[in-house]
Amino acid sequence: MEPEVLCMPEPEINRFVRTLNGMGYMTSTLDPISSKFLQFCSPDKTVLEIGAAYGTTTIQALESGAKVIANDMDHRHLEILKCRCPEHLQKNLSLSPGEFPDTLEIAPNSIDAILICRALHFFTGPEIGRAVCQMRSWLVEGGRIFIVAETPYLRSWQSLIPACEARKSAGERWPGYKTNATLCREHQPPCVYPCLNHLDEDVLSRTFHLAGLDIIEVDTINRTDFPADIQLDGRESVGIIGEKRRTTIESESNENLTASATLVDFVKRFLSRL
Repeated sequence: MEPEVLCMPEPEINRFVRTLNGMGYMTSTLDPISSKFLQFCSPDKTVLEIGAAYGTTTIQALESGAKVIANDMDHRHLEILKCRCPEHLQKNLSLSPGEFPDTLEIAPNSIDAILICRALHFFTGPEIGRAVCQMRSWLVEGGRIFIVAETPYLRSWQSLIPACEARKSAGERWPGYKTNATLCREHQPPCVYPCLNHLDEDVLSRTFHLAGLDIIEVDTINRTDFPADIQLDGRESVGIIGEKRRTTIESESNENLTASATLVDFVKRFLSRL
């Protein structure tokens, strides 16, 4: 039997490229957060892209001189990525197939920047919290996480907006969470997701704060690059950039030293009274 020849599907008119696993599409254009991730890349940095698909951003990060670890849950996407990558850049490319965060193994304090674009909204709330904490542990001090995710403000999910806004007003932690969500688009086969978790600035900001990340930027993204049947009101995506505090370890050490000194003083005073 002839081995399967893997090819990237032809882009749609809007340059969306369907993934082989039916989980959605890769965009061929860069959003503002992905562009800032690329600006952050440089020859002295090691970066990670989670959900790299066919490698639009990964290849540009390699062109900046950075060492890039490309992850995707479907190994076929990474095989296509490697074939698309110019040979002279492949020495700085590492492929790491597997489901994030459970099967992706990265050494702590080894990554300068992480990009996860249009993937986090497929996670449950607890998975998102765990994923952000996991990513933070991989960063060097001063390293940054760049996230782009979908909000409920998409024409294809417009019917979900009232319930999502009501749950947010009621104080629910993950107001955009829904199980067994089916995306139907004109002239396209439906995409069925076991869970979908539309996110916004407040939800992501709270998640970053809880993980101990300083927020550099957070805002909605007007997706003029999306197909017309998906665009709604200019809030289709949300992006956030967070930084691992450079002083975290030092502050913790100082707190521990202060606590130790206080304990020593207490013991001295206690013994002096005996």
